[in-house]
Amino acid sequence: MKSKQIFALAMVISMALTGCGAKSKGKMDTKNKSAMFQGMKSEMKGKDSGSMGDMKDKGMGSMGKLTMSEGKGYPVTIKDVMGNEVTLKEKPKKIAATSGTFLGLLYAVGGESICTADLSGGSPAPKGTEKLPKIGQVYNPDVEKLISLKPDLVIAQFGLQNKLVPALKQSNIPVLALNMRTYDDVIENLKVVGRIAGHEDKAEDIIAKMTKDRKDIEDKLPEKSKKVVILYATSKDISVKLENSIAGNVAKILKLNNIAAGKKGEGMGGESIPFSIEEIVKEDPDVILVTSMVKSDKNAKEVIEKQLGKDPVWKNLKAVKNNKIVYLPQRYFLYNAGDKFVDAIEFMAKGVYPEIYGELNDK
Repeated sequence: MKSKQIFALAMVISMALTGCGAKSKGKMDTKNKSAMFQGMKSEMKGKDSGSMGDMKDKGMGSMGKLTMSEGKGYPVTIKDVMGNEVTLKEKPKKIAATSGTFLGLLYAVGGESICTADLSGGSPAPKGTEKLPKIGQVYNPDVEKLISLKPDLVIAQFGLQNKLVPALKQSNIPVLALNMRTYDDVIENLKVVGRIAGHEDKAEDIIAKMTKDRKDIEDKLPEKSKKVVILYATSKDISVKLENSIAGNVAKILKLNNIAAGKKGEGMGGESIPFSIEEIVKEDPDVILVTSMVKSDKNAKEVIEKQLGKDPVWKNLKAVKNNKIVYLPQRYFLYNAGDKFVDAIEFMAKGVYPEIYGELNDK
């Protein structure tokens, strides 16, 4: 049982790091991050949480495909990534987006939410959400408060907020658990959220612009790709990000030679592996990309320099000697940028190929 709980915790933490999409004007400080992990650990140990085995028994342990009935407007039937099917006969008047990831997407397509989680992170909240009722932390929302708001539909974040689903269904409140990690996820979720909000045309306009902007970037890619490694820095350690992370997905879109491509993370949905200086020396990448979950983007550089900067082996890497270490901003690579995902693609493209896309100017 203990091993199952640890496995479940690993999955939840993985989802939190990539999909929490938290939006606020400030940064998440170390104290808040520590509290976040402690909160998730407490939830996994509690009687109501259950192990991954329990979650699978309830249909909550695996992720399926998001589907939506054809056509426009209502009625519409949507099956979420947990296999939960919701039929909406008319446009919901009171939509509750319970994570920053989908709050941002809902407002991008012209929708509105009746509440927000108590968000903390590296991106501003959508305009008009500052005074919304808060339902607790994104990783531990207050179910009773959410129910008291009497939503017609709840949009929850898969993995991080799975426990909301059975509680809301028991109260006869329609709920969809959605997942958003990659570019393709963003496109699919825009279609679904646009239809829910009654603004399919706006969603289609966003998708069309994203498609064009992405193509413009891809059309300029050189024939010979560069070799990269994607490091993930926290206040305590450094690991290597895989292809199923946000940064890994962006690197794949840019056809970069990611030295971690094909490797598997630990646990369901694991998107990182332990750091190995020997492996990096062996591959000697052209560019080192750094994502982070520390107090701020600036602190990421301090972590790398403190933990690796004095190592002579590190100093002899091609990328280090050529000053080709690119620090990827949290607003794009820790939190899903949603409708601004192409901005993340452009940022990495500039970091790796400044001679083609122009120099980075990330103030």
